[in-house]
Amino acid sequence: MPHILVDRFIEPPVPFERSGVRFEWYAKNMEHPGEGLIGVETEGVPFLLQVKPKERGLLLKGEKITRPSPNTLLKRALQAYIDTLRPDVLHSNIANIEQARLVKPPASFKEIASFDAASLPDKPLWIEIGFGSGRHLVHQAKENPDVHLIGLEIHRPSLEQVMRRIELDGIENLWLIDYDARLFMELLPSDRVERIFVHFPVPWDKKPHRRVISDAFLEESMRVLRPGGTLELRTDSENYFHYAMETFTRPRRVKLTLMKNMEAAVRSKYEDRWRRLEKNIYEIHVEALESSEPRNESYDFSFKRPCAISELFAKKPEKAWIEKEFFVHVERLYAINGEEGLVRLSFGSFDRPEHKFVLIRGGEARYYPHAPVPTRTNEMAHRRIREWIECETS
Repeated sequence: MPHILVDRFIEPPVPFERSGVRFEWYAKNMEHPGEGLIGVETEGVPFLLQVKPKERGLLLKGEKITRPSPNTLLKRALQAYIDTLRPDVLHSNIANIEQARLVKPPASFKEIASFDAASLPDKPLWIEIGFGSGRHLVHQAKENPDVHLIGLEIHRPSLEQVMRRIELDGIENLWLIDYDARLFMELLPSDRVERIFVHFPVPWDKKPHRRVISDAFLEESMRVLRPGGTLELRTDSENYFHYAMETFTRPRRVKLTLMKNMEAAVRSKYEDRWRRLEKNIYEIHVEALESSEPRNESYDFSFKRPCAISELFAKKPEKAWIEKEFFVHVERLYAINGEEGLVRLSFGSFDRPEHKFVLIRGGEARYYPHAPVPTRTNEMAHRRIREWIECETS
């Protein structure tokens, strides 16, 4: 991740703007002196710079929850901090910003905060989850111009590599989204998708709860797939194959197609490696058999009058709130001044938690950088968060 190590922290004279980077505010960690967050915006993308003392000097880097894409945005913010405040830089890995291939988010990259399924082109929709190098994803987009594809990936280098491929090749029927696929599926309407590709997912043998394939994911996949649409898993892992077969055969009615060591339309770099090692490649197709009821839920993630950050700090819970269907953990609080600040939270379902900030400024509160995924579990957690954050009006 782009970062700089400076001799000391110089608090920025916020708000100010330099080279297209706007520094909005500085928030101090209320429990750990010297740590803080700088609110930044560039190219319309809001994110945070984390300030963290080290044994030698002080580290500035992107805060991981809000880290922007492409990385050039983060590098520009760090360079603007250097150019404005002139600290002694002990170490930096943000050189060659001018030579960056991606200087701002391309049209193919869609922020999850602004994603609206209603804006999807009127074409058959295919989705690839964890596209890695993008070899299969780009191939499908080129070979099927009448199909619209969405690629989901949380590994930044892979994401930006495929962004560049799309720009260079002029591909117009492919969107990229940096988000957890298990959560993203809940944003899609029922019976909208034709194919879902899950090729060579991380096996997570020691942490099976982190696997993409699960009972809940299968249920959501069958909901968003139109009748006759397919969920396609390819894996070289014997453990994952047996786990997936057990998961896929649990529903009362199911139609599976099983293949072994069959050629794919295009090989990923992983498949090339496994073929050389003569490993078995398993492929399972699960077909959606019936139409699903439409999702008509609407959720409200707004806040009314928030307490001052000092009041919230005084009543910060000592441990997480744990309910049957959700949890809320108030992790850290940051003060912008006596009234304003940031609250870092994790909340929602136990296997797919959200990580968000709540920004309290100008007598208002909102999730930062964007609202949670609109699910019933998240709304239940939000109600609990709201009870803690809001203060009664006089």
